Amino acid sequence: MNTRKAYITVIIVFIAQALCAQQSNYKSLFGNDKTKTIVPDLKFYGGLQHLHQDFFNNAFSFQGVEAGILLKNSIIVSIYGSAFVSNLEVEIVDNPTYMLINQGGFSGGMIRNNSHLLHTGFLLSAGYFSLAGDRNKLPLFRIAEHEIAISGLVLSPQVFAELNASSWMKFKIGLAYNFYNFASCAMIAKSDLENFSINFGFLFGKFSKN
Repeated sequence: MNTRKAYITVIIVFIAQALCAQQSNYKSLFGNDKTKTIVPDLKFYGGLQHLHQDFFNNAFSFQGVEAGILLKNSIIVSIYGSAFVSNLEVEIVDNPTYMLINQGGFSGGMIRNNSHLLHTGFLLSAGYFSLAGDRNKLPLFRIAEHEIAISGLVLSPQVFAELNASSWMKFKIGLAYNFYNFASCAMIAKSDLENFSINFGFLFGKFSKN
């Protein structure tokens, strides 16, 4: 119980420090430092992301988008969606099988020292995924019956770093682990999907004030 209270206290102190008004210089690769005062406001942003991991011991990637708000340059709340843009070919019971996976949901997290050129943060994403598999190649946008069809929940804690490219663009790279939960399936196990992923992308928004 004491350990739990200590964790809660640390989290509260971290949030309180992040929300304290402060004055700092926004540093970026392209452009001069800009003096700004951090005030209690919301900043909207959007981004493109690439999530690379192994599925069935095959390297493959999601392509996705995200949109969210940044509160006080410290608290992140966003929605995301990602999908395979081509078929993943795997061997299941010695048969070639083509797969598509889509997922989407919500994310929340914290970021520290956002005005620094390079800074870090933590993100927790939770969402819904669907997987379709067939012996024939699958069309990306046509809904049809498939030999394999599962869906469930995906949970992804992530640590990341951001580089301020300019006052309106950031480059982001992170390391996540993806947990999948779905009804029992004879052909697919959780271990076929669960793995570390390397995530990177670009974020766009008005991140500094003149």
